[in-house]
Amino acid sequence: MEVKVEQNLINFKLDSKTRNALVGMILVGLASIGLAAFGLGHPELRHEGGHSNPAWSAYLVGVFFILGITLAGIFFTSLAHITGAHWPVTLRRISETYGLFVPVAAVLLLILLLGAHDLYEWTHAEAVEADKLLKHKKPLLNIGFFSVMIVVLGAAWSTFGYLFYKKSVTQDSDKDVKHTQFSAKLAGGYIIFFALSFSLVSIMLVMSLTPHWFSTMFGVYCFAGAYQAGLSSFVIMAYYLKKRGFLGNLVNENHIHDLGKFILGFTVFWAYVGFSQFMLIWYAAIPEETFFYEQRLTGGWEYLTLALPAIKFAVPFLLLLNRPNKRDIDFLMKVSLWVIFTQATEIFWLVYPANFVDFSFGGYLVSLGSVVGVIGLFGLVVLKRLEKAPLIPVGDPRLEESLHHHQ
Repeated sequence: MEVKVEQNLINFKLDSKTRNALVGMILVGLASIGLAAFGLGHPELRHEGGHSNPAWSAYLVGVFFILGITLAGIFFTSLAHITGAHWPVTLRRISETYGLFVPVAAVLLLILLLGAHDLYEWTHAEAVEADKLLKHKKPLLNIGFFSVMIVVLGAAWSTFGYLFYKKSVTQDSDKDVKHTQFSAKLAGGYIIFFALSFSLVSIMLVMSLTPHWFSTMFGVYCFAGAYQAGLSSFVIMAYYLKKRGFLGNLVNENHIHDLGKFILGFTVFWAYVGFSQFMLIWYAAIPEETFFYEQRLTGGWEYLTLALPAIKFAVPFLLLLNRPNKRDIDFLMKVSLWVIFTQATEIFWLVYPANFVDFSFGGYLVSLGSVVGVIGLFGLVVLKRLEKAPLIPVGDPRLEESLHHHQ
């Protein structure tokens, strides 16, 4: 039976005020990178004789942040399909559209190649020749592999994102269940590929900033934070659309409640993985592992290191324990904004100490500015794409169940 939905709730049009705000955010990002390039946030370099422009570190913070959000969208779509759950159906068009941003994210990653020599010690031939460990890692840590990885993974992620979106939009018209069956099979492939590829890109983009460091948990650690932030971004998108008269009860407090539970769950998961990584390194006390935390417990970094568990775990955890808080989209939106902020702060904490000895408030500001810029670009692309199709998958066979979702 075909489900009837009011067209005014699902036919989105980006208003000029929002568009101008997003363009303004992009300009803030560009200005922040410019300020970093020409003097703001230049602390002492960690590597003697080296050079590193903080603009590239700020840029990396923004790019890795938005890449995680983007891929979290495709991952959410995959989970919805592979589990056959009905509740995410009316939220799924948002996450499907995230996948269409991947080509833009890939271009941003390619631009990062221009700053690789500033960011990565392993791009310095003299450093590699003088270091036995860097020589050993040279087959992986080299510009050729780095470039190929970006192109191949960008193409693969783009293909997955496009197929999920295309099948869903086609189903809006023909209502054929075969599209759902295809997407469920595709989801299994993506989840496996995502686990491997996101671990690899996390190692190459962030972990290799400290190429002598070893951790077998870094990939899943980065995933936990990225998905926590990705789920929070869904709440913010749903809030924005509902406040502008779209979606209505198509996304109700029960759907919001489920998103809130997911955010709470991944808040705990992030803390579990982060603590496990720290505890194992602390207990083993192996120098090639402990120096990662030593870098972040000196030079002013210790205050941010001690603050992270409180701001990224304790605050959202305590706020989301209460059931009514998870069902109130106004409250949950504020918590989600906080999670987004803490995710940007954590990536700054991961990136900057690798190249700079001392904490720099200027470096922190330009990094946040970079994140604001990529969020503006992401929002502009995603919202423009949301204009091209209904805001919910109107042809999905589980739509009726999703509309009547209740807890």
